[in-house]
Amino acid sequence: MNQSAGDDLGGFIVAIPIAALLTLIFALRWKEFADALKAEGGLRSRVPAHIVGAFVIVALVALEPLGRQSLAASGIAVVLTFYGTSLVIIPSAARFMLPYASVYAAAVGAPAVLLWAFGEPLASFSSLLSARLVGLAGLPVLWQGTQFQFLSKSGELVSGVVTPGCSSVASVTMFLGLLALMHLDLKKDVRSTAKLAVIGVLGLMILNSVRILVILWVGYEYGSSALLGVHDWIGYALFLGFFLAVLPFYVRMSGPPERAKAAVGTPLVSI
Repeated sequence: MNQSAGDDLGGFIVAIPIAALLTLIFALRWKEFADALKAEGGLRSRVPAHIVGAFVIVALVALEPLGRQSLAASGIAVVLTFYGTSLVIIPSAARFMLPYASVYAAAVGAPAVLLWAFGEPLASFSSLLSARLVGLAGLPVLWQGTQFQFLSKSGELVSGVVTPGCSSVASVTMFLGLLALMHLDLKKDVRSTAKLAVIGVLGLMILNSVRILVILWVGYEYGSSALLGVHDWIGYALFLGFFLAVLPFYVRMSGPPERAKAAVGTPLVSI
């Protein structure tokens, strides 16, 4: 995963959230793992599940050279290896780990599919929205489609292009994946989750244009080297800030209606 992350995105940092979240979910689910292991009578029970898990791990190890060719394949391989390992250790974990593994695999693989299918239109839309924001900010940037060019204050000619990878696909899919995981854990109402998903997608698309605006402003003030330096980390910072801002609102949103029906004599307060 380190190699494919470096090839695709220039650094290993994008793999850290995937590994960290897998570890976090394992830690949060440790009691369920322990209860499941105790209930099934140890490692000797459910032999077919052990075999399936071992087969998944062996197959992924054998196909490891293919997985290194793309970040999506590497990420999915990490998730499936984690799931296969859980089957080997605690077969009954398959029931409550499958939704999490599915969400992870979809969130990791979706960006590659979306970029392949809609990459150019998304890049054009991001460029159009960014050009509007840059114009409102008064920066002297010349746009031609997805390409931009400007003269920095130091007299350096700076040019570049908004590629499909800069079209917020990664941040949107990461947000939807995290939202799906929170939906599973917090058991929120589907309508509440769907509303926040729509708001989040729109918000992140606008925030991506703000990111491009900031990058161009830095390049205009300090030159191309500063532009490239900011480009490598500002997206992660903006996404983290957006996610932390949205999280409290989602926690306060109403849960599923069936929970209210089950709470006899307890009024449901929707915030």
